[in-house]
Amino acid sequence: MLIDEDAWGFPDDWWHGVHPRRGGRRVPPPAESDPEQRLREHLAGDRGRTRRERIMGRLIEYDRGLLAVGDDTPVGAAVIALTTGAEPLVDAWVARFGVPFAVSAVGEAFRLVDSGALWRSRDGGFERLWRSEDFGRAWAVARQVRRHLAAAPDDVDAILAGFRTWPAGRILTSYLMPTRVDWVDEDCAAAAGWDEGPEEWQWADHRHLRSALVLAAGHTGHLELLRDAITDAMLGYRDLGAVATVLDGVGPSAVEYLAEPFYLRLFRLLDDGSDNRERLGEPAIRIMAATPDDDAMRILLRHTLDGERPRPGQLLRSGAMRRYPARALRVLAERDDAVSRDLAGAIVLDRPELAPALAEPVRAGLGSGWAALLDANARHRPLDSADDVKRAVGALAAIPTEEAFGLVLDRVERKYFRQALLAAAKRAPDRAVRVLAARDTDPAVSELLRDHVLRYPASLAALDETDRARVRARIGVPARTAVAGAVPSPGGVTSAGRVPAVLAPASRAGGLPEWLVPARLPAVTLRDGGEVLAPEAVRRLCQLLAASRIGRMKPEIDQVRQLGDFAAFAWEIFEQWRAADCPPKTTLAMTALAAFGDDTTVRDLIALLPGWSSVSSRVRAGMDVLAAIGTDAALTQLDRLSRTARTAGFRRAATVRLTAAAEGRGLRPEQLADRILPDFGLDADGRTTLDYGSRRFTVGFDEQLQPWIADATGRRLTRLPRPTDDVSTAAHKRFAEMKKEAKTVGADRVRAMEAAMVTGRRWTPEEFRRHLIGHPLAWQLTHRLLWAAFDGDTMVVDAGAAFQGGRAGVTVFRIAEDRTLADLDDKQWTLPEGATVGVAHPWHFAGDRAVWASLFADYAIIQPFPQVGRELTGRSEADVPAFTGRPVQGRRLFVLSARGWQFSDGHHSLLRDFPGGHTVEIGYSPGYHWQEPDLPKQFDGVTGLDDLGPIAFSEVIRDIRYLTGP
Repeated sequence: MLIDEDAWGFPDDWWHGVHPRRGGRRVPPPAESDPEQRLREHLAGDRGRTRRERIMGRLIEYDRGLLAVGDDTPVGAAVIALTTGAEPLVDAWVARFGVPFAVSAVGEAFRLVDSGALWRSRDGGFERLWRSEDFGRAWAVARQVRRHLAAAPDDVDAILAGFRTWPAGRILTSYLMPTRVDWVDEDCAAAAGWDEGPEEWQWADHRHLRSALVLAAGHTGHLELLRDAITDAMLGYRDLGAVATVLDGVGPSAVEYLAEPFYLRLFRLLDDGSDNRERLGEPAIRIMAATPDDDAMRILLRHTLDGERPRPGQLLRSGAMRRYPARALRVLAERDDAVSRDLAGAIVLDRPELAPALAEPVRAGLGSGWAALLDANARHRPLDSADDVKRAVGALAAIPTEEAFGLVLDRVERKYFRQALLAAAKRAPDRAVRVLAARDTDPAVSELLRDHVLRYPASLAALDETDRARVRARIGVPARTAVAGAVPSPGGVTSAGRVPAVLAPASRAGGLPEWLVPARLPAVTLRDGGEVLAPEAVRRLCQLLAASRIGRMKPEIDQVRQLGDFAAFAWEIFEQWRAADCPPKTTLAMTALAAFGDDTTVRDLIALLPGWSSVSSRVRAGMDVLAAIGTDAALTQLDRLSRTARTAGFRRAATVRLTAAAEGRGLRPEQLADRILPDFGLDADGRTTLDYGSRRFTVGFDEQLQPWIADATGRRLTRLPRPTDDVSTAAHKRFAEMKKEAKTVGADRVRAMEAAMVTGRRWTPEEFRRHLIGHPLAWQLTHRLLWAAFDGDTMVVDAGAAFQGGRAGVTVFRIAEDRTLADLDDKQWTLPEGATVGVAHPWHFAGDRAVWASLFADYAIIQPFPQVGRELTGRSEADVPAFTGRPVQGRRLFVLSARGWQFSDGHHSLLRDFPGGHTVEIGYSPGYHWQEPDLPKQFDGVTGLDDLGPIAFSEVIRDIRYLTGP
C-alpha cells in the first residue's frame, strides 16, 4: 500500500484548535443554528444578567454616552461585547450586518480597551484585573472574527488598515489577516521594542497581545524575529492548536524553530522531568512525529535515541516509523549507531519495496543494537522509563528473523521478554519452533518448546524429520497426532472426553491470548457421569472466559458452573498468566477466577495482593474477583482490605465493592459487617489452640481485645516461645497476624457500636443472638454495653412494666457472664421475639444512670466507649450561640471525622447525616489545609439542629464541646 509521506499526521483534535487563515487548513464550522437565537439565549441566561449587575455596581463607573450608543454601530457592538462577554455575538453580527461590520466592531473593542474610555475605577482598586477581563473578552471576539475572515471573500484590508495606528491595533490586524505578510513583517520586527506602558495596563495592551503574532507567522523569518521578543500570554498551556497554527502558516520548516529552547518554553513543550528540562516533552515528540519533514525526523531521533537517558519508547509510540517509512529510512541512514541500524533493518524487512537490494543483507546481525541497549539497561538502567524498556523489547521481538528471536530467547527470564517472546511465537509459529528446537538443551527452553507445540501443534511440520522425532520424544507427543493438531498433555485434558452442549465449538469464536496453553489445563471431571471435558470443550470454555468480563459474564458461564468444580482449572489459567509476566491487555485470568473461584482461590489470591501494590489496576481487579466470588471468606478479605490496605485509594475501592456486595445480598453495609466479622478460629468460649509441634498453647482475648497466651498447665505467658521449626513458625506467624488484625477489627467494632448508639441502629433478636452474643470476638464488646429493646424500630417493649426510671416503654438490659439477659434488678429477662434491639443511649435510661453505673462498677465492667457516664444535654440546657468565636483545635477535626463526621468539599465545615434525612453542619474558619494543620481556627456556628431528635441533638452538642474545649 502506498503511503503519502507528505501528509500531516496530526490528530483531528489538534487541527480543531487551529486559528484558521485564508488558504490554510480548513477548520470545521460550528454546528448550524440560528446565531441570533443563540445570542438571545445566552444573554437571557444567569451569566449575562449577573455580568450586567456586577459591571454596573459600585466598583466601576461606565461612560454613559458609550453605553447609549446603538448596537447597530461598530462602537455600540464593541461596547456590548465588552460588557456582556457573549461569544455568540460575532455570529449574530455576521448574520445581520456582514463580515466587515464584525471586523470594525472587534477593532473598536480593542480601541476601547486600549484607551480605557469605557469606564473608570471608582477607588482605583483592581484596575489591572478589570482591564485584563475586558482584554480577554475582546480577544475571544477576535478569534471568532478570524474564523469568519478565513472563510469569507470580503476585502476588509481598508477597514483593518484604519486600526494600524497604535501597537495593539497593529498586532490585532496582523492576527486577523495573516496573509498580509507585509503587516506581519513590520509587526514582528517591531515586537521586541514594544516594552513600554503603564503597570496597571500590562495585562491589557500590546505587551500582552504581541504573543499573538506567532499565530500570524507565515515564514521562518517571522519566527526568527519573534525569538526572545514575546511571551506566552496569549497561548494556552500546551495549546497544541496554537502549535498547529504555526505549522499551518509556516509549514514543516517551522519544526527547526519549535525544537529550540525558546519556542519549547513558549509552547510548554519541554519535558516535565526535573532532570531533563532541556529536551522535548511528549507533546513535542508527537509534533515532530506527525510533521512530514526530514528535519523533524532528525530532531525526533536525536531527542529519543541520543543522550544519557534514551527514550526509544517515545519514538516507537509516536508512530513516525510507520507513518513515514521512506523518510525514516533516509534519515536513519545518516546515523551511525546500532539501534538506528536495527530500526532501518526492520523497515526494510517490513517494506522491502523501499530498498529491494537490502532486504536479505540487512538480516545479518539485525537486533544486536536493541539487545545491547537492553543489556546495558539491565546493568545500570540508562533507559528513561519502564515503558521504554518494554517497547524496546517489543521492537526486538518484532524483527522477523530467527536470530532476533534467539536474542529474545536468551533473555527470556528478564521482565517483559517472555510476553514479547510469546507474541513473536504467535506471529510466526514455524520460526519459533525452529529456534526453540535448536536450543533445546536447557530445561527452561524445553518447557517453552513443549508449551509452543501444545499451542501450535502444526508448527512441528516446520522441522525436519530428525528434529521432529526428537521433539516428539522429549515432550511426549505421539507421531500420529503431532502435526494433526490434537496434542494431548500428560496428566491434563485428553482427547477422550465429553463436549457438553453449552460448550459446543462455535463457528465464530474469538481468539485466545498467546500465553494460554489450553492443553496444559487440569482435567475437569463432570458431575454428571464422571467424564472429563474434551479438548474442544476446554477451548470453547476459554473462549467464553476471554469474551467475558468481571460483572458481565457470558450467560453460558452460569450453566458451566453446574457441570463441575472449575476452581483448579481457573487457578491454572491464572498461573499461566502470571508465568507470562501478567500481560495487562487481557482480563482472561482474573475473569476465570471471578467465574469459578472458591475459598481456596481467595486464600491464594489475597497472599499475592501485597506484591502487586505498585500496579493499581491489578490490585483493583483482585478486589473485583473477591467481590465476584462473594463467599463470606471473600467478603471478609475485602472487608479487611477496606481497613488495612496500604493506600487510602485502595481502602476506598474495597469499601465501594463491599457496599455493592452488601446490596447484592439485600443487606446494609453494617449488616454485612456483622456477618463477615472474623472469628480467628476461636471457639464459643473465645479460645483457640496454637500447635507448636511438641507443645500446644491456648490463645484467647480479654475484654480489651488484647490476646493472652496460656501453656498446657493454664499458666499465662507474656509471649510465645521462639519458633524452632516450620510448624512452630507457622503458629507464631498465625498469632502475630491474629493479634494485629484483632486490634484493627476491635477498633472498628467499637466505632461501629458507638455509631449504632448515636444513629439508632436496630437488630432483630435472631441477629442479636447470632452476631453479637454468639460471636466469640463480638461478645467481648457486647457484654460490656447496655442494650435497649424496642417494639419494631420506634415503639418500645412493655411500655408499663419495663419502665424503671428510664424512658417510658424502653427495656434497658445488659448481658450477663453466662450470656443470659439481665434487667436493672440484675434479674434474668427474656427478649420478646417481636422486639428489635439497639445499643442503649443515656437518653433511654436517664433516670437510672446511677443504678446502672453502680451495677457495672460492682462487676468491674469497663465499657469500650462512654455510655453509662456519657454527657447528656437537652435543648433547654444548651446555649449554642455561646460557642461562636471559640477557638477550634485543627487536629480534633480529624478525630471527629473518625466519629461519623465528614469534611465538606472546601474543608471549611464538618457534615453529619442523622436518621430522618437530617444533616448537621459545623462551620469553622479558616478552612483546614494539610500544609497548615495547626493554623488557629474558630467556631463559626452550627446549622441543622432544629429538626433533630433528643439523642442526635445531645451528640452534636457533645462533639461541639469536644471541638471547642481546652
